[in-house]
Amino acid sequence: IKDIKSDFITIASHQLRTPISGIRWSLDTLLSGKVGKLSEKQQEIIKEAYQNNKFLVKAVNDLMRAARLEKGKIQLVPQMVNISVMIKETIKRNTDFSKAMNCSIYTKLEKNLPKVYIDPLQIKPIIEGLIDNAIRYSKTKCKIEVIVKKQKNYLLIIFKDEGIGIPTDQQDLIFTRFFRARNAMKTQTEGIGLDLYVTKRILEASGGKIKFTSRENQGSIFSIYLPIKKCKLKSEKLQPSAKTGIEPNDILKKEREFVSITVHELKAPLGITKWSLEMLKSEKPGKLTKNQTELIDQVRRGNERLLVLVRDLLDLSKLQEGKFDVKPKPIELKTVIHDAVNTFSLQAQKKKIKLQTPKFQKSMPKIIGDANRVTQVVTNLVSNAVKYTPVGGTVNVGLKKITGSELKKISTTIATANITNTNNKKGYLVLSVQDTGIGIPEEEQKKMFTRFFRSKKVLKSETEGTGLGLYITKTIVELHKGDIWFTSQVNIGSTFYFTLPIA
Repeated sequence: IKDIKSDFITIASHQLRTPISGIRWSLDTLLSGKVGKLSEKQQEIIKEAYQNNKFLVKAVNDLMRAARLEKGKIQLVPQMVNISVMIKETIKRNTDFSKAMNCSIYTKLEKNLPKVYIDPLQIKPIIEGLIDNAIRYSKTKCKIEVIVKKQKNYLLIIFKDEGIGIPTDQQDLIFTRFFRARNAMKTQTEGIGLDLYVTKRILEASGGKIKFTSRENQGSIFSIYLPIKKCKLKSEKLQPSAKTGIEPNDILKKEREFVSITVHELKAPLGITKWSLEMLKSEKPGKLTKNQTELIDQVRRGNERLLVLVRDLLDLSKLQEGKFDVKPKPIELKTVIHDAVNTFSLQAQKKKIKLQTPKFQKSMPKIIGDANRVTQVVTNLVSNAVKYTPVGGTVNVGLKKITGSELKKISTTIATANITNTNNKKGYLVLSVQDTGIGIPEEEQKKMFTRFFRSKKVLKSETEGTGLGLYITKTIVELHKGDIWFTSQVNIGSTFYFTLPIA
């Protein structure tokens, strides 16, 4: 049960962060004007992509902090900190965002403020988040106040806005995981609802606290209290919460909810960014220099990597919830194969890989399948073959008819072929994807179709991937009443096979 979320966090930390950082750097460079001046419309589109990237960074960071909290893996390293400097720097960083939202931020800092005893790496995102929320959920032409003053043994920081407020009947849920007020969801569609959950736990563990008052359509006041004297940290607050008395099914439901909510929230900004990049590439908003085009291509590649990852994670959450459907009907594999192979022809050319497709017989029968899902299977297998085949190699896609009795024989001779679907009277079509790639070590072959598995050779090659592709591929094939297996030798290559019943 615990693996669902912990595996997801591992993937999020290693696979999401790198392309998100790369996208941020490329967008920064474009906006700086170092590679050429942009038209007003181009700047507008890139700024929107920048805001989407900013949301992704925050979402991934919130996600990881929440997961670390629950695992008891956050270690506070407190020191005496001048909080005034941190607040001023945070407000400065959010100036463009506040102007875009027509908000004015006013600060009122008491004189001779004492330092606070905090872990700056943990408190900085809290201040950033509270200011971001005040701006994000404010109304047009509104005022935001940040007031800092000493109160007994604490430094009190007040964040006051004139925003949408929190409905009275939902205020007791404000610090719970994944909570988003109904009016907040209407105002800002994106958001994971982890901000305040993490904030409260970190502050209490730091010897501080958080309070709030709010009225719907009038605004909110969030007050955080930070200790000004060295104090004993409440480390038990950062320990994983006990599961005693909670049913295993309820835990599983929460873990699935965690993955599902997160993935859905990541998908929207990626889709918008993809549209923005296509618009820029069309050059309708303005001509592009060679350097600008290269940077936009870098952003596009990073965005595509994220979209593939999010698609895999979304499929995983659907599988876990039993919502992964296939709609089979008679289809021709010829079209599916051509569409999938054409997607990778340019990539194969760049690596000087010979990518070959079968010579189709006119009498080749139709199979029963969901065209979109079968395309996903073929795409994944061809993608892996091209990805893991070195320069100058070969990838062959094959297709032939096979009977149930022939499949039974294969099942007894090939260790990885655990074939269970052999009863279709008209037989099956077996599609193969053969490569001359790095191969799979024999000791790892049993793990190939398990969730999140990636071979040691693959990890050494530093090739991107989620370790979900083959797990999802196997599920799709089995939902079609087919089977999948492979043969492989290290440094010689692999061949993957899968069957689909003839219509």
